[in-house]
Amino acid sequence: MKVDFFIVGAPKAGTTSLYHYLNEHPKISMSSVKEPNYFSREELETQKLYYKSNKINSLDSYHNLFPTRNANLIYGEASVSYLFYKNVAEKIKTYNKNAKIIIILRNPIERAFSHYLMDARLGLISESFESVVDGFETTSKNKLYYQQYIELGKYYNQISNYKRLFNDKNILIIDYEDFKNKTSLCVSNVFDFLQIDTSFMPNLDLTHNTFRKPKFTFIEKLYSNHSIRCIINKLISSKFKNYINQMVFDKEDKPILSQDLRVRLKSIFKNDVNKLSDMLNKDFSKWIK
Repeated sequence: MKVDFFIVGAPKAGTTSLYHYLNEHPKISMSSVKEPNYFSREELETQKLYYKSNKINSLDSYHNLFPTRNANLIYGEASVSYLFYKNVAEKIKTYNKNAKIIIILRNPIERAFSHYLMDARLGLISESFESVVDGFETTSKNKLYYQQYIELGKYYNQISNYKRLFNDKNILIIDYEDFKNKTSLCVSNVFDFLQIDTSFMPNLDLTHNTFRKPKFTFIEKLYSNHSIRCIINKLISSKFKNYINQMVFDKEDKPILSQDLRVRLKSIFKNDVNKLSDMLNKDFSKWIK
């Protein structure tokens, strides 16, 4: 078998929701693990990234994430680390020269702050977002923070890596705002891109990976402990976890990014946004206006 398509990024741009929507289609089999990171494993291990990545060490193990083997199905996965690391596109090309690539692009400022809020909620960072933006890079770990929040949002070179290796007809780029506001149309466009039945529509009422804040301080402290989260994930069923989430987490509005910091971020991303707009022949200047 071969995996037919890859959702390669960007992080915090709706890829989790898209993964679940696609997995509902009767003609699609998504990997049992949302982010296998098979083609980026070496890069993640070399960087010793502070996230706990899946250890898929062999092609057999990777293919075993797709237990249903059917010639009428197409296979896909969603590893957002595939967009940033420049060698991954070539690895995917070598693995499947006809692979289809899906990329969701979110305003890099909003993406950066959302990524930071997620890591802060998980207890992975205690520094302020402002200190990261200001170049808080005195240690290797802080350089990784800057990479994850700022560098990952500089899309031009990342997409260039894929455009250099894959035909344009094999690359679908989605604007996150369209995905958020015109979800059914975007999902239908993805089905069309994958050349499968576009009349099928998954349950779009379910949202995935949304911002939630623990209702109680002790829950926040427990949730920020990675080991405890792993134990909970192993012991509790998905259905019961959804019930617990509703009981102990509030859907709150995200904290607001200060105007001063937003202006500084616009300056950081301006050149990359302009080059991206020229390359894709689409005006992304709305992100920096």
